[in-house]
Amino acid sequence: MKFFNQKQLAICLLVLTAIPFPVLALMKLSGQSASTVDPVLMLHVYTGVLTAFTAGMQWSIHFCKRTADSVYLFSVFILVLVLYSLFSAGEKSGLALALPGVVMTWIIELRLSRQRVTTAWFWHGRCIVSFAAVASILLVLVV
Repeated sequence: MKFFNQKQLAICLLVLTAIPFPVLALMKLSGQSASTVDPVLMLHVYTGVLTAFTAGMQWSIHFCKRTADSVYLFSVFILVLVLYSLFSAGEKSGLALALPGVVMTWIIELRLSRQRVTTAWFWHGRCIVSFAAVASILLVLVV
């Protein structure tokens, strides 16, 4: 017996990946910490892991679907940028360096959606995660 179809499961997982972003930003702003680890560090590492995963996914989409452009080149650049940002892990400067990586993966997702390489519902789900990430990072950087 199936509880979810593939689309429902993917949407559920996309929404679940968005939740830590505002939670960690609010933890930082309220001064509370659930553990001994700084919420900014947790936000930074989570951003790096999720962005690296997305860049890898975009790399594989390019080679499996033969997209019209070279998104895999951008994906490698994004991966390197986000990994370099971790040299300043937990600092606002490092988080600021990771932010363009999130935005660039979002732009690549838009390009893949417009080329009809990925589905419209996936694009909408990625918008939820990307918006949560960008808004949370900007909130932590500005405040």
